[in-house]
Amino acid sequence: MMRLCKLLLLLELLMNNSDVIKRLSERLGLSQREIRRLLKRSTEIFKKTLDEDLSFTIPEFGTFGTHVRQKRKAYNPHHKAFMMLSPKRVVSFHPSSVLKGHVKAQRVDNE
Repeated sequence: MMRLCKLLLLLELLMNNSDVIKRLSERLGLSQREIRRLLKRSTEIFKKTLDEDLSFTIPEFGTFGTHVRQKRKAYNPHHKAFMMLSPKRVVSFHPSSVLKGHVKAQRVDNE
């Protein structure tokens, strides 16, 4: 799992699912079918964990969780009026200090 997380950090930001599968397949030496199955199963586990209102941490990547966004007032520019948005449950992500450092270093190197 740690190895997969580190590889995901190295992937470019604008990749589609097939690009990710191809890149992971090349780097891990597994077939694209195996990688596709691994990613599908991982996302199923992540979804189930979040559905149960639990949080989870991927080391060196970050922490995923859920929280309830409270009822709030918002402006609708189409109708030019304020409206109340009902409470809803949303996913939150808090990046690890390792990921923040990696992104910060990449940004500085690319400038």
